[in-house]
Amino acid sequence: MQRFVLDSPCNTPGRLVVTTLAVALVTLAARPAFAQGDTVDDLLERLKSKGVLSEQEYDEMREARDIEVKEQRAERRKRALREAQDAEIKERQREAAPSATQGRFREGFTWESGDKSSSLSISGRVHADYRNYSPDVVAADTFDMRRAYLTTTGRMYDHITFDITGDFAQTTTPQLDVAWVNVAMTPWAQLRFGQFKMPFSLEELGSSRFLDFQERSLVNGLVPQKERGAMLWGTPAQGVTYGFAISTGQGKNNNDAVAAQAKNDLIGRVAANFSELFELGGSVLHLGASYTDGSLPANFGLSQRTEGRGVTFFNTQAFSGTNVERTRMGIDTAIAWGPVKIQGEYATANYQGTSGSVDYGRDMNAYYGEILWLITGEKYADSYRGNTFGRIKPNSNYTAGGGGWGAFEVGFRVSSFDASDFNASNTSGTGQLAGTSGGTPRLMTPTSKATATTLGAKWILNPNFKFYLNYVHTKFDTPITVLPNYAGLPSSTVDEEKAVTLRAALDF
Repeated sequence: MQRFVLDSPCNTPGRLVVTTLAVALVTLAARPAFAQGDTVDDLLERLKSKGVLSEQEYDEMREARDIEVKEQRAERRKRALREAQDAEIKERQREAAPSATQGRFREGFTWESGDKSSSLSISGRVHADYRNYSPDVVAADTFDMRRAYLTTTGRMYDHITFDITGDFAQTTTPQLDVAWVNVAMTPWAQLRFGQFKMPFSLEELGSSRFLDFQERSLVNGLVPQKERGAMLWGTPAQGVTYGFAISTGQGKNNNDAVAAQAKNDLIGRVAANFSELFELGGSVLHLGASYTDGSLPANFGLSQRTEGRGVTFFNTQAFSGTNVERTRMGIDTAIAWGPVKIQGEYATANYQGTSGSVDYGRDMNAYYGEILWLITGEKYADSYRGNTFGRIKPNSNYTAGGGGWGAFEVGFRVSSFDASDFNASNTSGTGQLAGTSGGTPRLMTPTSKATATTLGAKWILNPNFKFYLNYVHTKFDTPITVLPNYAGLPSSTVDEEKAVTLRAALDF
């Protein structure tokens, strides 16, 4: 058999053969055995005995094979060491995760534990207002710090959340706005305790950070708002929420405002978004219904202020006699498609009691209807969560260099208040209209009906800052008489209030 002389510098083909054999043999060396049980050493021995390999070639290939095996063993040791080091690092990270925190800003400042089971957020809002009135006698033109809230919210062990908010816009001392703790047993069954918004009214349940207009409608005077109590609530199905609460029924920061009451308020609400139920993307088809039942002390009265926060046009004497039974019902709806939203609510309240030998029952009701248009094209469905509307995020935020202008919204609302059952001829203590005992301007002769028309424009520079500009015209069913101040000026009788209001609103 012919042999190639592989050690000759000129015999390039021979070296190619040896190289090829070396590569093949080194590759096979990584395997424990050949298919027929031969080892690499056995194959090299046969090749040498048959004259395919010279003694020198045999030694070179044995040496190359030994070097490659050693390198592969060293690489395996390095790989095993790296895997062990990576596992140790991951274990240390896992052990340190509960104590490690990370801070971030996303529409608020939040610090979160490494395992993401606990977090703490600091947020707040500032609403700086200006209001101008016509005629001048209904209220003084003024700048107003409408809201200045500072909030701490958090989550502990995944299922416990809390909110503590202080109101620093009060004229005397700061007040507690909300303070609650929530235990989420399942998405469809959660418990909340403390002072919080009661489950009633789409407009009221929405945060003041995301109001459609600068102020809520005349309906808001009839519905429960922030009170102390407990609530069972949840989301039993996609797009469906419910809430059942028991509360003091006497407003914010009151346990029993004026006397021990006979019965706490029981409050219930169910709401659904049929677009989510039937998977109709890009739209909102909302319907909600609410109900309350309870009783209040007899010695309290009712009042109502205009949407422009000008004159208090409706006021009653305090009820007298035994406790007053109060029931309230409400229905709310909203339809949103793309950048257009239509929304409305109707609420009614009934008061029944006995004053002396006189049994009485008084009703009042209110409604509003509104239409809004995001003329820059944002979609209302993107801001809808948990059966309430939230934050509008502009398609492009405003930038000083002109790269973006934010979002623009315009709206129109009509609302009505009707408490015709309350009039001056009613028996004293059974829901009788009466002038106020103080305030500026002082209400001398009230009315029981009013209609408000609001035109609104909103410039949303970014998700956290916006301007409101509203024009509110309130028409009184019968003229009201007010005393502008206590400096001896004569009283005035007016049948309307016109207000132009402006707000700079920041939240974080």
